[in-house]
Amino acid sequence: MSLHKIWLIAKREFWFNLRRRAFLASMFLFPIFFVGLFVLGGALGASSATDISSYTAVGIVDESGIVVRADGTPYLAEMPEPFRLYESVAAAQRAFEAGTLDGYYVLREDFLTSLKPEAYYRREKIFGEALTRHMMREVLKPSAAAQVGDADLVARLESPLGEMAIYRIGSQTELPREALFAAIFAPILVGTLMFVMTMNTSQFLMLGLADEKENRMMEMFMTSARPIEMLWGKLIGLGALGLLQIAVWLVMGIGFAATQGTDILGTLATFQLDPSFLLVVAIYAMLGYAVFGAIMAAIGASVNTDQEARQVASLISLVAVLPMLFLVAYFIDPNGGAALVLSLVPFTSPVGMPLRMAVTNVPAEHIWLGIGLHLITIAVVMWLAARVFRLGMLNYGKRLSLRDLWRALREGRQQIISARSTEEAA
Repeated sequence: MSLHKIWLIAKREFWFNLRRRAFLASMFLFPIFFVGLFVLGGALGASSATDISSYTAVGIVDESGIVVRADGTPYLAEMPEPFRLYESVAAAQRAFEAGTLDGYYVLREDFLTSLKPEAYYRREKIFGEALTRHMMREVLKPSAAAQVGDADLVARLESPLGEMAIYRIGSQTELPREALFAAIFAPILVGTLMFVMTMNTSQFLMLGLADEKENRMMEMFMTSARPIEMLWGKLIGLGALGLLQIAVWLVMGIGFAATQGTDILGTLATFQLDPSFLLVVAIYAMLGYAVFGAIMAAIGASVNTDQEARQVASLISLVAVLPMLFLVAYFIDPNGGAALVLSLVPFTSPVGMPLRMAVTNVPAEHIWLGIGLHLITIAVVMWLAARVFRLGMLNYGKRLSLRDLWRALREGRQQIISARSTEEAA
């Protein structure tokens, strides 16, 4: 191999794709769209979780004794809006049928054991989570606390986690409550962004090869470089482009945080994004890019149009996101079989390992084992991709099947001539 030719090809791929509108849009518009979507989703989620303004009157029938004493008087001096107490289900049902109530809750005798109120409501007035939480916070907790009589215990019942202090393992620095949420979801978010970068860059490689075949530029490139040199050059060039994309996203994120007056170092500490985690994520992202990039290059060389390339790429992407489909397994048993396999297999570990690190302390030997498996896979995939690349880059007229590729690889052929090309030659 000629390192000089690899460098020239890498430089050409970097600058050529950097000027593409699709790449510029993904580099600058994607983070803006993502942040906007996150902010909008958070605002809508917060609104749906707290907004009960659409309810005018909601009945409560207490058969458990948590809200009403044995003599029928409530523990609370005044029932908060929009709730109304009813002495029986029949009375609440009559008010409901008369249109006085939007619906009503029934607290059965076993409510303190089940903690599941029965809800009856109109189809257009569904009792959502916000209303149920409001009843728990404003009616049930104060009623239960009123039966205790101890002011300190009442305060603890109303706010069980009010005095909880959160510390990171091995540190004496107290963290805010948001750290409980951020410790899990911030690493998942970082891992997901790295996956998006990896797959986006790999698909640019694949689509670029399909485009070069379609417009016959591949024939010109083949006169000046060997297939393996072209493959390495394209991988390195687009890999550098992916790193540039991450750098731009980081700069935009830091700039946005600075304009909001955010303590960036403090936020990173809260989000549990320590340097060791970010280093592992970066290593797995680069190794994953090498694996998927080689696969995408082989696909791009074996198809004839962008449409065919996208169809096959969708299947590859589905394999890569398998850990997200098994997300529950990571929370239930992060060291169990499913989470362990998905964090070690090279085709799923670029996403699987960061997910596992977000919920548990992963042994160092597992991290090194995953890296070793990646390196072996890269060697094998690059060897196969180079041969598929050689076989398919000048193939026109039909899409190569796995059977055709396997037969050509087994027979040691250097080129596959399609039936259409043979007929044209005749």
